[in-house]
Amino acid sequence: MIRAFSFLPALMVAACGQEVPQVDDPHNIVVNGEEMSQADFLDKYCIGKESNPTCSKVLDAATRNLIDKARNSYER
Repeated sequence: MIRAFSFLPALMVAACGQEVPQVDDPHNIVVNGEEMSQADFLDKYCIGKESNPTCSKVLDAATRNLIDKARNSYER
C-alpha cells in the first residue's frame, strides 16, 4: 500500500501536462518558433489550467474570433 502512495505524485505531475508558455499575440500563437492554432494551444497547455493568465487570454481571443465569424456569416 505504501508503494501506491509513492507512485501517486508522479502520476499527478504527468497529468498536469506542460508549463504554459508565454504568448505575445493570442490571435497568432507562436510557441518555440512554431505557429499553433488557438484550439491546439488550449488543448496542449491549458487543460486544467483555466485560471492561468495566458490560457485565459487565449481562450478570450478564441471566443472573440468565434463570435466575429458567427456575426460575419449572419450578416451575409
